[in-house]
Amino acid sequence: MNEEEQETLEQSLNQDEFFQNMNSLLSVTTDFEKREYDYEWIDIIDETLPYLDNILRNPKRFIINEEEVVQVEKSKKVTVESIIHLSQHTNYIQKIEDNGDVKPSKILNINKEESLDTYENRFIYTLINNTRTFFEKRKSETGEYSYFKDKKHLKYEANTILNTEEVQLSLELSSKNEAKLDTKKHAGEESVADRLKRIKIQLDGFSSTELMQTLSKLHVPPVRSPIRKTNVILKNPNFQKAEALWNYMQSYEQKDINENDHQSYYDTGNLKKEYNQAFLSLYMANKILDHENKTASESKLLSQTINRLIENILDSNYEITEQEIKDLFDKQIKLIKTANEMKRKRIKKLLLDKLEEEEKSYTNDWKILEETTIC
Repeated sequence: MNEEEQETLEQSLNQDEFFQNMNSLLSVTTDFEKREYDYEWIDIIDETLPYLDNILRNPKRFIINEEEVVQVEKSKKVTVESIIHLSQHTNYIQKIEDNGDVKPSKILNINKEESLDTYENRFIYTLINNTRTFFEKRKSETGEYSYFKDKKHLKYEANTILNTEEVQLSLELSSKNEAKLDTKKHAGEESVADRLKRIKIQLDGFSSTELMQTLSKLHVPPVRSPIRKTNVILKNPNFQKAEALWNYMQSYEQKDINENDHQSYYDTGNLKKEYNQAFLSLYMANKILDHENKTASESKLLSQTINRLIENILDSNYEITEQEIKDLFDKQIKLIKTANEMKRKRIKKLLLDKLEEEEKSYTNDWKILEETTIC
């Protein structure tokens, strides 16, 4: 057995002893939370707002005739309806003059007033109130953005005995990853927060319009499903969009993604195996501190490092061939050499630039000195 084979055998025996005498414990705590909200409802409301604005700017009205029999002196206007009513109620005739003039004691008075209390307007009034309620509820449930949180905490403790040497390792690793999920489809688009703010301002503005204020004071009853298919609702494009929003909110189904995963356990699988292997690697790396290894050759330390690296590769992929390992090493060596060459060139350029700068400064100082001497 040559010296290299003897060294490999000793190293293998040492590793076997290292793992056989090892006691290790790996505790893992993970906490994952994901909130991916469906903001389609913002698109639907936002798309309908201009059509609601059209309706509120030009609300439909109808005329109300209020009929009242009053003393003739209190009558504001005598209409055809007043004359017909008097002819039907001759008891209100006080006197007929010789010339044929009729003097009534009382007469029908008709007051004509415009009213906003129509079914279509009550539909819009109810729709806007429902939209405000729906908007505030969804806003409180989703907030202004989707997000995820991913936290991990691992604690590894291990000890082993190698010949007369006692070895211990204690390691803690924590990681935290939190991020907002981008809901903007294209650059320059409004954020969800900006859209929510704008929509709220528009809905608040709707509440101060004449239609909303008038029907609120009248305490009109809210409209309920199913919506009557009046001519206005069927044929007016603004009301068609309004009904589409009504139907959307009535049949709304939440599509939010809410994920939670909290785990706390002692790992006994591949993760623990990797940490055990890392324990060995750290131990081997620290062997350089041993008094007996201070005189060890660089080639021997390099050989040990490469052996551990190859063992790790074989553990992760036992079917890998020698040629594939060689190709992998060759590729990495080329990449490292290229990176080092680029570093060398950058350093060289920095030094040359600095020398050139110093040379220019020296030349300028010399010229100034010469000019001063001449003067």
